[in-house]
Amino acid sequence: MTTKKYADFIEKQTRSIHVSAEPIFGEYILRINGKKIGVLYQNQCYLFLTDKGKELLPDAKVCRPYKNPPGEKDFILVEDTANKELLCSLFEATYKELYAQQELMDDFSYIFTVNRSYMKHIEKLYDDISVLLSCCWENGFLRERPIDTKGRIIKLEFRRKDLTPEGEIFYVPFVEKFITYTDRTQKTPSEKLMSKWLNEVKTNKIGR
Repeated sequence: MTTKKYADFIEKQTRSIHVSAEPIFGEYILRINGKKIGVLYQNQCYLFLTDKGKELLPDAKVCRPYKNPPGEKDFILVEDTANKELLCSLFEATYKELYAQQELMDDFSYIFTVNRSYMKHIEKLYDDISVLLSCCWENGFLRERPIDTKGRIIKLEFRRKDLTPEGEIFYVPFVEKFITYTDRTQKTPSEKLMSKWLNEVKTNKIGR
């Protein structure tokens, strides 16, 4: 059985990354953004086994503190819970490796669904999104080509794993500028305007 005092301590240590300890049958499930990353079991801290976790804690014991449900991953035992910086790094790295790469960034099919009764509007939206995705690809924000050689969209859903390292930084602010402009003006932005946005986005991010 894990004491509430120990669970409170772990929550306090990881407050900066919003870890929650959820009680269940005398033990606790550790979560970030509602996603399970580990457990507190018999007053010890266990995180799901990940490559990054083992990199940060190479000597950690790989184990199963209880009889795992079918399909559940192995754990690593985190013994040094007093080191707040290391603990937060471990928790955050575990979450990112397990879940963050699956985070949905954009699903442009939704735009077509909500406008399905307005065919002329859909044609304009298709052209705009084609321009947007082509620009993202040409500027190295996406790992895979979203437009074929004839200019047809072949991918509408994008998750974090679909972004390049540059895309991780610049994709969202650039797309926001593009969508805001097209919504407000009902016009497709020129190459000159998109170049201006790209420069603004990169300058703002690098300057921070």
